[in-house]
Amino acid sequence: MDIQYIGEHLGPGKLGHFFIITSFIAALFSAFSYYRAANTEATDPNGSMFWVLLGRNGFVIHTAAVISIFVTLFYLITNHYFEYFYVWKHSDLSLSPKYLLSCFWEGQEGSFLLWSFWHGVLGIIVMLTAKKMESRTMTVISLVQVALATMVLGFYFGQDVNIGSSPFILLREKMAGAPIFNQANYMEFFTDGKGLNILLQNYWMVIHPPVLFLGFASTLIPFAYIIAALWKGEYKSFIKHTWVWSLFSGGILGLGIMMGGAWAYESLTFGGYWAWDPVENASLVPWLTLVAALHTLIIYKVTGRSFIITVILFVATYVLIWYSTFLTRTGILGDTSVHSFVGEGKSLYWHLLIVIFVLLIGSILLMIRRWKGLPRVKTEEHVSSREFWMFIGSFVLFLSAIQIIISTSIPVWSPLAKWITGKEVAPPIDPIAHYNSIQVWVAMVLAVLSAAILYLKFKKSDAKSVWKKLGLTGVIALALSLLIGFTQKIDAPQYALLLFAACFAIVATIYYAVSIQKVKFKKLGAASTHLGFALALLGILLSSYNKDVISINTLGLVFNFGEDKMANVRESMQNVMLYKNVAMPMAEYDVTYVGDSTSEEDPRTFYKVLYQVRDKNSQEVTESFVLHPNAFLNPNGQEGSLSANPDSKHYLTRDIFTYVQSAVDPAKKYDTLEYKKHVVKQGDTVFLNRGFLVFAGFNTNVSQGRYNAQEGDIAVEAVLNLNNFTGTVDTLKPLYLIRDGLVQTVDDTVLSRKLYVQLANILPKTDAAELRIRQAGDDNDYIVMKAIVFPYINLLWLGIIIMVLGFMLAMYNRATKKM
Repeated sequence: MDIQYIGEHLGPGKLGHFFIITSFIAALFSAFSYYRAANTEATDPNGSMFWVLLGRNGFVIHTAAVISIFVTLFYLITNHYFEYFYVWKHSDLSLSPKYLLSCFWEGQEGSFLLWSFWHGVLGIIVMLTAKKMESRTMTVISLVQVALATMVLGFYFGQDVNIGSSPFILLREKMAGAPIFNQANYMEFFTDGKGLNILLQNYWMVIHPPVLFLGFASTLIPFAYIIAALWKGEYKSFIKHTWVWSLFSGGILGLGIMMGGAWAYESLTFGGYWAWDPVENASLVPWLTLVAALHTLIIYKVTGRSFIITVILFVATYVLIWYSTFLTRTGILGDTSVHSFVGEGKSLYWHLLIVIFVLLIGSILLMIRRWKGLPRVKTEEHVSSREFWMFIGSFVLFLSAIQIIISTSIPVWSPLAKWITGKEVAPPIDPIAHYNSIQVWVAMVLAVLSAAILYLKFKKSDAKSVWKKLGLTGVIALALSLLIGFTQKIDAPQYALLLFAACFAIVATIYYAVSIQKVKFKKLGAASTHLGFALALLGILLSSYNKDVISINTLGLVFNFGEDKMANVRESMQNVMLYKNVAMPMAEYDVTYVGDSTSEEDPRTFYKVLYQVRDKNSQEVTESFVLHPNAFLNPNGQEGSLSANPDSKHYLTRDIFTYVQSAVDPAKKYDTLEYKKHVVKQGDTVFLNRGFLVFAGFNTNVSQGRYNAQEGDIAVEAVLNLNNFTGTVDTLKPLYLIRDGLVQTVDDTVLSRKLYVQLANILPKTDAAELRIRQAGDDNDYIVMKAIVFPYINLLWLGIIIMVLGFMLAMYNRATKKM
């Protein structure tokens, strides 16, 4: 007999399943129709147009279905229908509305839907602009949409085989067999969800994933145009479309990557914006190959050279997009990434590998088929030509991408290496040192080339004129780099060279834009992009090389940050324990923890950290600001754990970056307080927090109102005068009582001071009182925090903004220019 479950909302889920099936079928229909149109456009133009119309309708229906899936799932999340596994796993009732969108793309199904949504939007734009190439490009786009649709299809064959995972699967279906689902009213026990990953509860994670996935999705369009060109063997008409879309993709994907850096800077506590984390690397590598492909495409457009490498780079870019998804969504990087939300989709392992295999092998076979007819130029480039050095720069970008992806993929290929060699290959212990040892030199070469090629001409340049201009800018750059290097104390040879390269790129690019291009706005795309890249490099160098930890532990305290004892010692040296209202000097600042705050609306605890700068002579406060680093205490029921979010003070030339490593749970600050023993005689003083007690003596004439007096009782009070530093403010009279041979005590308290006093014993031989005193004070409230100064970090953010604007300006110029 089927159980009639109570409280479920099945209608939206069924509607969502319907939209998933519709999106899959419509994408398949659109791909088939466009494929038929492409294959008949030469022999039957009218018939081809008929298939094009069918393909358009199919793709529009598919995109509408994807949007409907999006709306339906968001409806389930906002209404907290926890009977759906996806809603239960990724949201809870405590989330503020702004983070409900983050719930959507925290899980793999939501991420694939976001990716598919952007493909749909971009596909419609291609549909309207591709003209004669529509049928071929849209065939590719539709086929990719079919692949993405299978990721959320949710077809199950037995217990172990499935095609995709549906976001509309019910909790009782996902956890089939659990005894609780034998009860019709099981929903009474699921009144809240597990909640959003606390690292994602940041405003950057509301805007970063959509931008990043738009960047991912946009790489499909140049790939589709490249495949369309190979398909027909027509190698001219694709250039403008591919050029424009590559510029758009380079700008948006670069912006999305650095939004992730901004999120890491504000949400993670490794102390920076980039840590060569595998998830960061997986998104960076396709951007590197895309930028390389864009430059070889320009070479091909102007000179007819480098077509084959252009095809290889664009194909590699899109295959790497899927490979990055494989790395971040299958769990294979879980042990090597600080992004704790990776690795939900182990069931996707073979699914994603099949898609990658089809994309890669299909592209290779198409290239082999057209190999003999691919455009080539047999003569060599002149060494003084722009195309020669652009190719060198693209090749360096490609090598950089290879080094990063090979190191990032160690968890993927290390089992094979162990099987072959018998030796296990482990990821680098210090990723930053590992990658920087190579990528610093790469950045150096790219910075110099990005500026120098602007002065070169295609085919052949006037070497004397070029060297004259480069020499002038080089001298200015050398003087600037020496000045910066001296003031910032950059003395490591490789970083001094990188400083010169960045300064050279900045000076030479500005000189080129002003003296050669005459600051003609529409033509400033390349110069702006290269200038932004150089500024970003300079910002990275200055903020990283002179990153200064100012929270120096001078007391030798060792804190428990994990199981690695040596790591605890190293990290403890850069963390300071701040007791409440006790100032601690850090560089030019006096830093004071002044309290914390919580609210029912926000599960975080916000800590108030006061920074003050005092005049050395008068000691007057000349600058003061409060930072509010916050933390999730005991996240997901993990008792004693803490997940911190930093806060920063932004100056024009530096940031003060602060985060809490450890803190007292506000709910338990005073639970572990113990009574402290004090033996006092008449007139003795006991010091307290912000005051003191004076023992005035014993009183045997005890008022019966203080306790329920009985015949035979022996009662004695200790009279204690409570003073602050201006006078007596209260009197306490703890009671010592002997009844029927048994000792009892009655505490006296001052609740406003959290003060508890007990007369534990009377010592007649010395006429002394044994007091036990408990008071909650500032020494019971503390934080362990770390503070870092990042100098000139705003150069990085400024550089990224200028670079992205440069991409967009170049795109606009290319889109509006006749080829």
